[in-house]
Amino acid sequence: MELKEFLNLVKKYRITFGLIVLGVFFLGLIIYNQQRKIYLGSIAINISREDKTIINDCQYDQFYRLEADEKFGKNVVNWVSDPGLMERNRKDFGKVRKGDWSDLSKIKATQLSSNYIKVEFQSKSSQSATIFGKVLENNLIQQTQQLKSNQGDKGWFKLVIDDVRVEKNNISIYLILLISICLGFSLGIFGVLLRYYFEEVPKK
Repeated sequence: MELKEFLNLVKKYRITFGLIVLGVFFLGLIIYNQQRKIYLGSIAINISREDKTIINDCQYDQFYRLEADEKFGKNVVNWVSDPGLMERNRKDFGKVRKGDWSDLSKIKATQLSSNYIKVEFQSKSSQSATIFGKVLENNLIQQTQQLKSNQGDKGWFKLVIDDVRVEKNNISIYLILLISICLGFSLGIFGVLLRYYFEEVPKK
């Protein structure tokens, strides 16, 4: 099919072409509007020790210290996903009137190095994300202190937890519009060819 014939075909089925392009365009706007309501939260957790002089003198060299940090870090990762601790988080969260637990989703902890853990989650509001960060911090520190009382080790682990970082899950409107227009034209052309095939070809 030559270009002139193709353009005439698009002109003939311009309503179909236009409806598809506009449909995809408005779908892109809807997606943009929905994703603006989601916030991405992240919490950085560093593993340290309460008494560093003991580490420096120490019973263990640097290798064993990092190995111990890594094993304890795995415990922290498991705590974040543990149903018991999560239920405690939910109850403490509920005590704050400005928070809504249903805003939170996809809570996940990842150990990125032996002594560094990152907790990531999604929230429908920045306020709920901030409250969750405080609640999680308090419960993780409390859990760590409970283990310390059982161990009685002066060089016990210490969690250094940064304030929660909250960002909008915001893809640029210009990028979404560009993708919508390109996809709309592609699907519009496909729709025109499909309609031509079913309407014209059988008649020959």
